[in-house]
Amino acid sequence: MEIYICGSLNPKYMTLKGMNDLDHPLYTDYPEFEFEHANITEPATLPPEKQTLLVGLDKRKMDGATITYITGFVGRRIDLIKVEKELQGVCHTCGSSKMYDIVLKGDVRKRAYIYLRNSGYKVKFEEN
Repeated sequence: MEIYICGSLNPKYMTLKGMNDLDHPLYTDYPEFEFEHANITEPATLPPEKQTLLVGLDKRKMDGATITYITGFVGRRIDLIKVEKELQGVCHTCGSSKMYDIVLKGDVRKRAYIYLRNSGYKVKFEEN
């Protein structure tokens, strides 16, 4: 069995160049090989009444811009994206979701808090 990383037979060259081996595709001739992440399943989305979300304020390291973040969501990624899109519309701002967190541009904590409370979530403000 042979495993090739980006066509290189010697992974030391990848490390010497400062490249991470996990960012590159893995090729193998072993027929029963499966990626480990293929077997990971997402947790089922809990109803809003059973979820407690934290709304906080932070600054980006890059340019010091103010961002509002929402953490504590438990559920499938597609449901998180739906909540994120609804929050973007309600708060009149842009944003993104990273892992199980929602990041919105600007200080929109109050709008996000009111919307999430009306949607049935338990919401708390994060203490900085």
